[in-house]
Amino acid sequence: MSVLKTQKAQSSRIQGIFRYLLQIKGQRQRRDLLENILSPDKLVEHIPDNKEKPKDKKMSRPMFNDSLRESVKCGLLVKEDEEISINPSLPEDARNPLLGDKLLPDTLAHLFFASDNEDEEDFGRVCAWYLAQDIYDAPGNKDEVELQVNTQKVGDFLKMTSSPFFSQMDDWMRYIGFAWGHTLGGKSVIVPDPTAYIKRNFQRLFNGEEEITIQDFIHRLATQCPLFETGKFREEVEAQIGQRQTNYLSTTTAFALFRLQDEGDIKLERQSDTDLMILPKANNQVDNDGRISHVIWKGEKS
Repeated sequence: MSVLKTQKAQSSRIQGIFRYLLQIKGQRQRRDLLENILSPDKLVEHIPDNKEKPKDKKMSRPMFNDSLRESVKCGLLVKEDEEISINPSLPEDARNPLLGDKLLPDTLAHLFFASDNEDEEDFGRVCAWYLAQDIYDAPGNKDEVELQVNTQKVGDFLKMTSSPFFSQMDDWMRYIGFAWGHTLGGKSVIVPDPTAYIKRNFQRLFNGEEEITIQDFIHRLATQCPLFETGKFREEVEAQIGQRQTNYLSTTTAFALFRLQDEGDIKLERQSDTDLMILPKANNQVDNDGRISHVIWKGEKS
């Protein structure tokens, strides 16, 4: 079972467990102590929902237990005997007490989607499906998402029919940086937009280079996170809902690149006709009707 179907395994709860372990000596703790510190009896006792109250004399802590289980299953944490620790196989920066919390969204994105994690394949398909929607007309709430799933006839493919998929999709896509939310008419709305994820990963994507072709950029992006164009999960989704036109980006990826150019992080240029990709709905964002051959990174901002 993935985090998509484990409603109590929300991003903030997994972050809380990881953040605590990140700062303690040895980055490990006995499971019972970890449970008592992060989910004390008094907290459980005062939860108003009777489902959370103790049965007999044993406290029920599904929020902690589900979050811990999913953290171990994805490889963020490891369980050895009665101890829980941060996975020592994670990159050094991901385990650094000063950096680990900031890098956690990218660490989890890698563990969920780029590590051959079979448990999270349904989650990867759902995220890739949402990123493949038209950003200018994307479903923004539970009812609209369910309607779009039915219209595109992908319910069985995405395995969305009987899980708390929307609340989990909403929570996790926002946390990792694939979407953002706002309030419209008093109702919460989610928007598919990977700007935050791409911006955090410029250093990896450019790998010491200042300028790369748009095709190289997209290939590197899909290799790092296969939810994007040409990546494993995106190709599975597009086989279900229809392929993009050759050399066209999706509107969500194009919109993210436009935003990043407007914010001064990159410059999109047409330098040749051999490496072109087309960014749809360019309007006045770029010259040449959205035909782009190169992406120039302007470097880290102070």
